[in-house]
Amino acid sequence: MQSTQKNREENNSSRSRSESPLSQEEQERRKKLPVYERTLEEKIMSKKIKAVEKDRLIKVFNALIQLEPKRVEQETDGNKTTEGDTKLGKQKRKKSNEPKFSAKAIYAMMKKLKYNPVGDEVERMIWEIDEDLDEQISWYEFQLMFKRCIKDTSYLEPRGLFNFVQFLMYAYDKEAIKNTITVEDTLELLYVRCGRQNLDGEIFKIFGQDEKTADGQEKEITYFEYLAQMKKKDFNNWTELENKKKKYDPSKEQNLSKKD
Repeated sequence: MQSTQKNREENNSSRSRSESPLSQEEQERRKKLPVYERTLEEKIMSKKIKAVEKDRLIKVFNALIQLEPKRVEQETDGNKTTEGDTKLGKQKRKKSNEPKFSAKAIYAMMKKLKYNPVGDEVERMIWEIDEDLDEQISWYEFQLMFKRCIKDTSYLEPRGLFNFVQFLMYAYDKEAIKNTITVEDTLELLYVRCGRQNLDGEIFKIFGQDEKTADGQEKEITYFEYLAQMKKKDFNNWTELENKKKKYDPSKEQNLSKKD
């Protein structure tokens, strides 16, 4: 946990903590920079995700926003415009209008999923990806979290909110989010991300060996069951990676290069 926090702090040190990381003009300018001059965060955000994934991601973000208490109105009432308003005060009100969600929205969604979080599970989800430390998640932070996790090959990225969001993406049905998912719910997203060759393996990691119940009905799993499977998957992936590192012997490569 400490190493993950240290890596996050190092990655964030390259930019100031602000509501909008860069102005539109600056973003366009930096897009033209050579890759080696971009920060790690910029490289991650430049990665493209499939259209179907982005569409579902937007829908989930909006669903969480809808569950957030009307904080903007409350902040506006407490900071009415007067002639003596400072520039900083106006900036704060402008920031408060940006769509964000907090732990309250996650609690409300988990209640719909009939899932009871343990301890500070929800607060930790927010803290792990809260770039500006305002205890809320913006669209920028939401995208950054998702792209970090789907591109992560070290299996060290915090995946608390990612696993939650991924389940909601599967569970999104037209204009509502169900509290269970089936194999059919996952097929489209898994196919565009993993390809046909890896599809069966990914389905197995989520649903196990049996895709149907004993009476032939399509198997449904809850968020609680899904989360248990994802934790198992993440641990197995990390363990496999660590075992490969232990087996790797740099001296063998050096000996081969000398022979060549």
